[in-house]
Amino acid sequence: MLLGPTEFNLLRFLLENQGKVYSRDQLLNHVWDNGSYVEPRTVDVHVRRLRKALNTGFKVDPIRTIRSAGYSLGN
Repeated sequence: MLLGPTEFNLLRFLLENQGKVYSRDQLLNHVWDNGSYVEPRTVDVHVRRLRKALNTGFKVDPIRTIRSAGYSLGN
């Protein structure tokens, strides 16, 4: 599965900041274009798409969901 531009930018940001937890709002500020309004839950959709692309054939999900906090890659 190929990544779309938003999923690619999200993956790049998470890879550059491994182990750190980012809320939806923080991810929106770092990954999305500041010129347009995007609902915070949109992040969940793109994380789901990214997970689908990354988890093909793997048993371990590299993206962690931290309840009431956000998302993290790795540790």
